[in-house]
Amino acid sequence: MAAPSTTDITWIGPAKGWRLPDLREVWRYRNVLFNFVSRNFRITYRQTIGGPIYAVYQPFMTMVGYTLILGVLFDAQKDTEIPYPLFSFSALIVWSLFTGVVQGVSMSMQKNSTLIQKIYIPRLIFPLIETLMELLTFGIAMIILFVVMLMYGFLPNLNILILPVYTILAAGTGLGVGLLFAGFQARFRDSVYVSQAVTRFLFFLTPVVYSSSRLPAPLDALYQYNPMAVVVEGFRWALLGS
Repeated sequence: MAAPSTTDITWIGPAKGWRLPDLREVWRYRNVLFNFVSRNFRITYRQTIGGPIYAVYQPFMTMVGYTLILGVLFDAQKDTEIPYPLFSFSALIVWSLFTGVVQGVSMSMQKNSTLIQKIYIPRLIFPLIETLMELLTFGIAMIILFVVMLMYGFLPNLNILILPVYTILAAGTGLGVGLLFAGFQARFRDSVYVSQAVTRFLFFLTPVVYSSSRLPAPLDALYQYNPMAVVVEGFRWALLGS
């Protein structure tokens, strides 16, 4: 009779208490991360006429709408020396990065629940996939933004060197908020609607389509406790110098 197998069995279970994620383990699975991002990107824009150009459709059309409503009807242009389409479009791009990461990360565990139950992959891989996908979309939108800047005669100065910092802050803030809602989504399936409501409410508390100079005291000081307000204004300053 054959001897019984002595293969070791590793039991994988949730960690108890609070602890930092094992980034070394995520790094060991980096090929899985990059392969998922590449596959999802191809699937998203496969058999489309415009391809990745659709990545800027939503912020661009939002910019057009707010330009007609705020820029023309309410004369928002007087609050800034920057042309209003460029003023709003630059902020809408980084805001879209934040909201895209929040929504993608919050649904990442539920979307990949079947795969999670079949094989072992570090759970943080799935939120990172959504984050990298949004960063790719953001990169495409930035190309369009630079074209718009050239149309208006704007050239970036040395402030642009700090632009990656504000980009990482926007993506990191979205990742953190998205992970919070991803935990709720595992238990409460309707938490996705709460995350959408929170980001929409936060939009109006962030100087995306209006200048912070319009805020009366003491709101002009309180709004800075909104992390995305600082990110949006810093991003605009690094790109446009204002």
